[in-house]
Amino acid sequence: MEAYVIPIEDKYIIYRPLLRLAFVGNQAMADLALSLADNDPSSGADAPGEIVSFLDKIGFLKPDPAPPPAPDPAYRPTTAVLLMTNRCNLRCTYCYANAGVLKPEDLSLELAQTVIDQVCQNAIERSRPHFDMCFHGGGEPTQAWTVMKEATAYARSKELPCKISVVSNGVWSSQQRDWVLNNLDNVTISLDGSPETQDHQRPLASGEGSSRYVMETVAALDAARLPYGLRMTATAPWRGVFPEDVRYLCEHTGCRSIQVEPAFNIRRGEHQESTRKQGEAFVDAFMEAYEIAVQAGRNLVYSGARPWLLTQTFCSAAYEGLIVNAAGHLVTCYEIASDDHLLSDLSTVGQVVDSRIEIDDAARDRLLSMLDSRKPTVCRDCFCRWHCAGDCYTRSRVVEDGQVVDSLARCDTNRAITARLLLWYIMACDGVWRGQSILTYPPAQAEQACATVEACRPL
Repeated sequence: MEAYVIPIEDKYIIYRPLLRLAFVGNQAMADLALSLADNDPSSGADAPGEIVSFLDKIGFLKPDPAPPPAPDPAYRPTTAVLLMTNRCNLRCTYCYANAGVLKPEDLSLELAQTVIDQVCQNAIERSRPHFDMCFHGGGEPTQAWTVMKEATAYARSKELPCKISVVSNGVWSSQQRDWVLNNLDNVTISLDGSPETQDHQRPLASGEGSSRYVMETVAALDAARLPYGLRMTATAPWRGVFPEDVRYLCEHTGCRSIQVEPAFNIRRGEHQESTRKQGEAFVDAFMEAYEIAVQAGRNLVYSGARPWLLTQTFCSAAYEGLIVNAAGHLVTCYEIASDDHLLSDLSTVGQVVDSRIEIDDAARDRLLSMLDSRKPTVCRDCFCRWHCAGDCYTRSRVVEDGQVVDSLARCDTNRAITARLLLWYIMACDGVWRGQSILTYPPAQAEQACATVEACRPL
């Protein structure tokens, strides 16, 4: 029985992650829970009968189910990820890729076709009903417009259906907007919030604000009922700004799911770790924004805190994605759009040569070994280990003196938000969370749950 006790002032969240079970108890309950989890034969002998009965009733005494399966190490990806270009029509203040400034590099149609051929064949051999293709990159994919359209037509011509998506800044011409609505299956739009925030953080290359253009795109997506998500980047100061940006998106878009990631870098072209104070400020702001989203019937997600998810891998990119950049290199992360990235050597696992896919098995083995390296050490006793599964390696590793080393700054943020979400779930579910989704609550009940959590918040 894998169990954790998470301190919250003078009490504890008692948590069984594999059972997706959590409740709050005092020191005696926490000690009893850990003893039972350790199969101590004397545990519970002196416990009051009503306590043991309560634990039995909520399912705490059940053994753990099997953990989630490990990903298949065999590399037969069924998703083509095309890192289209480093050109961009925006100049975002926090852009890790410094898009739009470096020497232009575009993905060729020939590279796209080779990757599409491979993932389609893999999907057929794996008896999949379709394969997937995503336009992504270190710049704005629609800047490589001709290749984007031709690659879409090529994917649609294959013998197996293809589901096609794009991650974009949403600053499109009317012709591009019409084409996307009629040709793609899903869209993710990068949008940081209110016009003030968006225009400050994501200006056009000319310096003009981008908000009105992106909101035109979002309105068209809503009108067409094309599935889409929003991807926010939040920067300091978070309190008083980020929650209101979430409120703006809830009130002015029909998007049901919003993902937010914090950016601590103050210069384009780099990532920067958070300080403890910065991390704590983001945690507080996230929970305030989370409650705003729930009351609006929306889902606000931060990738490092996913207590509803049990997994052994943070993301599927290294297992299910055949990701190609403009240089023809096959990489394991959407961020590795060029060889200039500090983690490009670690992340490059093959190349496209003369319309052939060549996988460097030794390089891929090194990468997979690195992905697993945190689990027996950093993650071993962490209550988040089945949720973040070692976390995103471009966020949890840094390069120091040419060596890739663990960074623990984000772990503190992940644990703090996960703990607060668990507390929120517990309070919203009348004292015991058993894996329920609070988004199934009607608005009035969700509003009452928010009030309950606010009154009981010990963190």
